[in-house]
Amino acid sequence: MIYLDTSATTSMYPEILYIIKQYSVDDYYNPSALYTKALNVAKDIKVAKRKILDILHGNGNIIFTASGTESDNMAMFGSKKFKNCKVLVSSVEHSAIYACAKKLEASGIQVEFVACDAYGIVDIDDFKAKMSSNVALVSIMHACNETGGVNDIEQLVKIAKSVSPKVVFHSDGVQAVGKMPINLSKLGVDLYTFSAHKFHGMKGVGGLFVKKGVNINPIILGGGQENGLRSATENVSGIISTAVALEKTCKLLDIEKNKKIIQFIADNLATFIPDLIVNTNFECSLSNILSFALKNTRGEVLVHMLEDKGIIIGTGSACSSSKAHSRIPTALGIQREYFDGMIRISIDNCTTFEQAEIFVKEFKSCYEYLSSVIFNKCY
Repeated sequence: MIYLDTSATTSMYPEILYIIKQYSVDDYYNPSALYTKALNVAKDIKVAKRKILDILHGNGNIIFTASGTESDNMAMFGSKKFKNCKVLVSSVEHSAIYACAKKLEASGIQVEFVACDAYGIVDIDDFKAKMSSNVALVSIMHACNETGGVNDIEQLVKIAKSVSPKVVFHSDGVQAVGKMPINLSKLGVDLYTFSAHKFHGMKGVGGLFVKKGVNINPIILGGGQENGLRSATENVSGIISTAVALEKTCKLLDIEKNKKIIQFIADNLATFIPDLIVNTNFECSLSNILSFALKNTRGEVLVHMLEDKGIIIGTGSACSSSKAHSRIPTALGIQREYFDGMIRISIDNCTTFEQAEIFVKEFKSCYEYLSSVIFNKCY
């Protein structure tokens, strides 16, 4: 099988199975207990968190959750608001942020959506225009999950802090971590989300970086684990394995190879697809994502045709014609006849040029067959 949907999830590194066994069968002790074996497990958690902070160059703490979605919810609802405050988010945020923003809006908080360009990158001028002294929270994704577009978070943080010094700046880094070098201290963010299964860790493990000196409120109450911010017995094997997976993924990351593969695919698709729209800006994007749109074509049909050939790809969020799923292509300025034809190719360290060549060949075959069927039906 050729798997080209790594932005959706990745396979777990085999060595993580040993970590699961160790902390589920052998050293299964509750890290909140007071006896020595439990204290040793608690120490292992601290070591793992320290390793993650070192890799991400963060000065603060990591709060572990059950997903990137939960971490986003913690950032959106846990950050402190004040009377007549405003919240800014980008128009192409993941649904985990967008749904939270709409919930805050429904509760009476003013929410404004910052415009993006055709590649999912925040419009700096629109951000400046909407940024004001009463903004309590900003949430801008580091890398767009749809297009791979990378935002200049460092610049956005500086703009936000210069206008509203007390603003809390959150960035959803779920797609960025493991795909590009991350320096949280340089970015200047207060909160930053990641998810282990995006870089070959376990599913059901997310994290929220909280910068030193930043205070947020818990949204899950109980025994006070995770510095009182996320009560629940810790997922020990998930936490330990996340550090292992992140370290390995960052060591194996080959950005230049990934760029060449993505460019190869894009160049070849353009040779046989008329009116092709490429939604990825290669000058300001993750090295592993190619987003494109086909005119008057249902992307999900091509997905299933390729699946029958042993190739897995993803569609954009526009594979449904419902209003909810038209949000992203609308924000990107894509014409309606392209909505259903959004395709996303995403690769990782395991992807080879040979696999890319096979994909292009099979995609061409499927696309030309589908085009001929549509043409015959029309005429």
